[in-house]
Amino acid sequence: MSPLPPLLLLLLSLEPLGAALIRIPLRRAQGAPNPLREWGQPGEPPRMGAPSPGDKLISVPLSNYINIGGISGASVMFGEALWEPSLVFTFAKFDGILGLGFPILAVGGVRPPLDALVDQGLLDKPVFSFYLNRDPEAASGGELVLGGVDPAHYVPPLTFLPVTLPAYWQISMERVTAGPGLTFCPHGCAAILDTGTSLITGPSEDIRALNRALGGIPLLAGEYLIECSSVPKLPTVSFLLGGTWFNLTAQDYVIQIVRGGVRLCVSGFLALDVPPPAGPLWILGDVFLGAYVAVFDRGDPRGGARVGLARARARGAGGGSAQAQFPGGRPG
Repeated sequence: MSPLPPLLLLLLSLEPLGAALIRIPLRRAQGAPNPLREWGQPGEPPRMGAPSPGDKLISVPLSNYINIGGISGASVMFGEALWEPSLVFTFAKFDGILGLGFPILAVGGVRPPLDALVDQGLLDKPVFSFYLNRDPEAASGGELVLGGVDPAHYVPPLTFLPVTLPAYWQISMERVTAGPGLTFCPHGCAAILDTGTSLITGPSEDIRALNRALGGIPLLAGEYLIECSSVPKLPTVSFLLGGTWFNLTAQDYVIQIVRGGVRLCVSGFLALDVPPPAGPLWILGDVFLGAYVAVFDRGDPRGGARVGLARARARGAGGGSAQAQFPGGRPG
């Protein structure tokens, strides 16, 4: 199992500035998430918690079925799990899965939460964005914003990529490099942006070669231990998306864990083989999305679905409340 702690969701609060943004703070908790080890299996979902002192948030227990946070009159259908097939559900202690994929993935044709909020006029646009705070010392895990993006979360510009398969958030990736001499996906390949996957996954052969280049020592479940003293000397791993290079330093892709005064460093790259015709593909999970804010835009009749990426702004840099934004000039 991945050592990366899951990010927990608080329920919604309404910010009445311009077009409505619904902000969901993310908080850290102990427990091991379940990376996407089998194609089609849901990744690790977030869990609700209590707001930090001073936050003007509304915490709504599951038994209160009339409100979603600060929004009244919302009607969203959910499914109850009566049986859980793995111990991970016991240890992780999460409350459920907030499905933000496309309607084609919905069980039984149920309208997903994002679509339901738009249908009911509670969101202007089917857009949401994630800012994930990777600072292990921070109480806040970041923020999910429904309805747009907060420009305080990222360093402009946003690079937009078309969604190639509107089920998961799948895009085309031109290349992956590690340092000056190692190249993967040389002729292009598919990639999925997924907050439900903790690490970055890719085909076994590529991930083994990449972890060898990083000096990784194999552990259980396909993970690799990295010598912590080597982190400052490790190469940059870069992803070419939409003609733009998105770079991860070792500080981005090595997960550092401190337990009982002992520090362990674990590679953020995990092998996952997705068979054809869906695969092979890479999944850019939280290790990537911690470094880059992602804006997920379902589109409208004049434009298809797309994903925007920009470097995440350091916590506390800039900041302040901002008006709702719908990237790329789409009308609000």
